[in-house]
Amino acid sequence: MTKEELLAKMQATIDEQQANLEALKEKALDESQEALEDVRAAIADLEPKLEQAKAKAQEIADAADDKWDDLKDSLESGWDEASAKLEEGWNSLTSSIKSFFS
Repeated sequence: MTKEELLAKMQATIDEQQANLEALKEKALDESQEALEDVRAAIADLEPKLEQAKAKAQEIADAADDKWDDLKDSLESGWDEASAKLEEGWNSLTSSIKSFFS
């Protein structure tokens, strides 16, 4: 995978998760206090994971092209880990929060 392909893959995941997080924040404005507490907890869990994913994407973007071959495997592995954590956080939301998006 080239640097550009990996960055495009990463950006697509980040954009999708950012949209999910923004939708969750919007839904929180209209929910009951109990549901709101669940939403706030989910947001607090997801935001740092999304920031980690963005930081990993920036690290890859900043990697010099002449060092890409040396860094490729570790950066791809790091992205896979960050992406999995982000996805895991999203998937661990309670069913009541997930129902906001149904």
